[in-house]
Amino acid sequence: MSQALSLHARLMGEPDQAPLVILHGLLGTSDNWQTLGKAYAKTHFVHLIDQRNDGRSPHHPEHSYADMAQDLEQYLNAHGLERITLLGHSMGGKTALMFAHMHPDRIEKIIVADIASHTYSPHHQPIFDAIQSAPLHLAKSREEIQQHLMNALEDTGVVAFLMKNARRLKEGGFQWRPNVDVLASALGHVVDAVPLETNTLPTLVIYGGQSDYVDQGALDDFDAACMQLDVHCIQGAGHWLHASHPEEFLEVTLDFIMS
Repeated sequence: MSQALSLHARLMGEPDQAPLVILHGLLGTSDNWQTLGKAYAKTHFVHLIDQRNDGRSPHHPEHSYADMAQDLEQYLNAHGLERITLLGHSMGGKTALMFAHMHPDRIEKIIVADIASHTYSPHHQPIFDAIQSAPLHLAKSREEIQQHLMNALEDTGVVAFLMKNARRLKEGGFQWRPNVDVLASALGHVVDAVPLETNTLPTLVIYGGQSDYVDQGALDDFDAACMQLDVHCIQGAGHWLHASHPEEFLEVTLDFIMS
């Protein structure tokens, strides 16, 4: 593992409330969770984390789940958080599972959103090809970058998600906020399996009915390992279920957290 990094986070709620820590997915940021964060903040002290090489957190050439779990441990220690409820989506969900494996005593409850513990086939390369070939330094407007991504990916939802990472430079042109080159080289680690052993942690697996990230085999693995397991499928939702169906996502997760 590499040296732990000091992560950037957005804080919402009051420090005397129970802590809820949220981890975004690949190429995501804490910004993606602000709307839900405000809703959770009515009852919890919410920490919206930028994981390493994403958002406003530091860049580093190493990017593995063990590294990200270690970063999270340092963050909790720095903020005096002994036990937390931990919510992770996609890559963030695997980080959450790795952290629960390494530090189960630090977890009150865990929510895994649309991801399984097993290894996935690499499938992000077209996205990275598109963003790495975008004419950032020459672009005079965000629309130029957006059009480039649309021509390459033909997916308005994915393009809108990626455009949140484009930062205008004072000297002209744009820059991707994530450490794109390192993340591209780390895709093999991103799709790697993480440990899922028999445990008694209260666990919620919430997934999209139209997503192909969580299948019956994955649910069987969770069921065999997690002694206190809740499962919820959001019908009609894809991988970004918290963005497409925020009301149902909030209702289900908050009910689990508060129970």
